Amino acid sequence: MNPPLAQIFLTLALIIAVARLGGALFERIGQPSVVGEIAAGIALGPSALGLVAPGTSAALVPTAVAPFIQVVSQIGLVVFMMLVGVEVDMSMLSGKVRLVTAVGLSATFVPFGLAVLLALWVRPLYPTGVPAAAFILFFGVALSVTAFPVLARIVRERGLSDTPAGMVALAAAAVIDVLAWGVLSVVTGVVAAGHGAGWLPLSGIAFALVMLLAVRPLLARAARRGLLDRCSDGTVLVAVLSAAALAACFTESIGLHSIFGPFVVGLVVPRSGNIGRMITERLTEAGSRLLLPAFFVVAGMSVRIQTLNGADLAVLSGTLAVAVAGKIGGGAAPARVAGWDNHSAMTLGILLNTRGLTELVVLGVGLTDGILAPRLYTILVLMAIVTTVATGPLLAATERSKLLLRRKEVLP
Repeated sequence: MNPPLAQIFLTLALIIAVARLGGALFERIGQPSVVGEIAAGIALGPSALGLVAPGTSAALVPTAVAPFIQVVSQIGLVVFMMLVGVEVDMSMLSGKVRLVTAVGLSATFVPFGLAVLLALWVRPLYPTGVPAAAFILFFGVALSVTAFPVLARIVRERGLSDTPAGMVALAAAAVIDVLAWGVLSVVTGVVAAGHGAGWLPLSGIAFALVMLLAVRPLLARAARRGLLDRCSDGTVLVAVLSAAALAACFTESIGLHSIFGPFVVGLVVPRSGNIGRMITERLTEAGSRLLLPAFFVVAGMSVRIQTLNGADLAVLSGTLAVAVAGKIGGGAAPARVAGWDNHSAMTLGILLNTRGLTELVVLGVGLTDGILAPRLYTILVLMAIVTTVATGPLLAATERSKLLLRRKEVLP
């Protein structure tokens, strides 16, 4: 029996308020708001409120309401993934193609390779029944992803937008995003193929090729000729959101998960003119303040910290070590080869170590598709939180070391 409509709206209102409160509190201590929103979701779940006051937790977020909140969260993900695609602007590669490509590939495949080795140890501890190749590839993606939206906010807030480290980090993150979502689509294809859908990867590839090689050039030509400027903002928004919803429907129907379609739609949005900026400005607030908090709570309700044992903590430690060392080292090494000083190269690597919301989206796919066991999901969520929280302090420590070095050079 469906819960009363009033209960659904009451729960949604609570989710939005608690997530916003968590985000505001973390912003006051110099952390990205997304970390506070994730923490708020965990606080409402079984790891916190559900542990100390299970009756209150059940009353605030009833089990019967959870499926409806899940639907809202999926709508938020559709909007978010479309915006991520819009923000991936390959024009940032201009003038730095070789360095950005080297950093993007290194910051993807170094942690990916280390994660593959770690996955060989981790997989027997958390069996799920999916093909070994799917688990290993997924684990590699989970440890090599960078949160482009959170990274962009950190770069702006710390005044790094005009620095080489900030500019290369954003451009390299765009490369990493494309690689990560591409590999993740292969992973979901492998899982579906294991259930008799061997044609799925070809369908996904065909969809992406048509959108990028046919639709994108047509839209770019129309934008250059001013045809899109004749459309009102409302018309453009309706068209883009409809396309994102249809793309989500298509990729979900073929088993690729609904997030891939909107991401590709975002990639084909014309970069010339103000269309991309208008879409981002109009939809970011609605998506991040109203729809995405539902995703955080759904994610938080799946986290069960109290179930972790000593072996799980060892896996968490190993995962953190591989994730941090692989991403920072993989990002900094090409910059050092290109002649950057230690401070700038380390700043670049630390920026790319930011995971945040993008990591939660990836982990949500893994949990939904049965790739991740619940305990391993909890471990990887904690890894995402720790690596994102660590970005600010690590940047501050790097800046302090630079200042100390300068003082030593000045002193006789």
